[in-house]
Amino acid sequence: MNQSVAIKRRTVTSSVVDLIRDRIISGFYKGGQQIRQEAIAEEAGVSRIPIREALLQLEGEGLVVIHTHKGAVVASLTVEDAIDIFEARLALEPFVLKKAMERATQGDIAYVQSALEEYTKALKSKESPARLSELNWSFHKALSRASGRPRSLALLSSLYTSADRYLRLQIDARSAQAKALEDHQALAAAFAEGNQALAQKLLKKHIADARDDVIAGLQARLDLENT
Repeated sequence: MNQSVAIKRRTVTSSVVDLIRDRIISGFYKGGQQIRQEAIAEEAGVSRIPIREALLQLEGEGLVVIHTHKGAVVASLTVEDAIDIFEARLALEPFVLKKAMERATQGDIAYVQSALEEYTKALKSKESPARLSELNWSFHKALSRASGRPRSLALLSSLYTSADRYLRLQIDARSAQAKALEDHQALAAAFAEGNQALAQKLLKKHIADARDDVIAGLQARLDLENT
C-alpha cells in the first residue's frame, strides 16, 4: 500500500469514527442498539473496511462493544460505568492540572481565559448542546495543555468522550451548564493566580458534582424506563 492510499484510508476511517461517535454521544444510536455496518457503508459511500476499523477504535473508547456473532453494539449507559469514568477523571485530572500549573506561562493563562470566554459566549447565545459540550472540553483541555504529559492528556481526552454521553443525561441541562460556567470562572481565576491547591480543590468538586448529577439523571431515566 503506497503512502497516499494509506493516508486516504486513515482519513476515511477517521471520518467514519467521527460520524458514529457523534451519533452515539447525541443519543441517535441508543445503548444496546446494533450498528449495521452495511447501512453506514452505503450511507457514507465507503467500503466495509473503514467501518470495521472505526468500530474497533470506538470499542477502545468504550462506546461500542463488539460481539463475535452479534457484531458491534452501542455500549449501554450504566451507573457503574458512569462512576468508573468520573472516578478515573478524579484520579487523573487534578494531578495533570497541577503539572500544567507548574509549567504554565502567561500564554497558557491567556489560552485558558480565551477558552472560558468562548464557553461563556456560547452559553449566553444558547448554542446547541453539542457545541457547548465541545467548548466545555476545550476549557478542560486548556487547563491541562501545559502539563507536558501527552499520554495522560490522551487518556483524559478518551474519558471526556465517554463522559459526554452521560453529561447529556443531566436532569436540568441549562442549570448544569450555568453551574459549569461558575466553576470554570473560579478555576480560571485560580489558574491565573497560580494557586495550585485551590485549583485542584475546585476541579475535584467540579468533577464530583458532575458525577453526582449524572448518576441522579441516569437513575431517574432507569426508573422511568422500568415503570
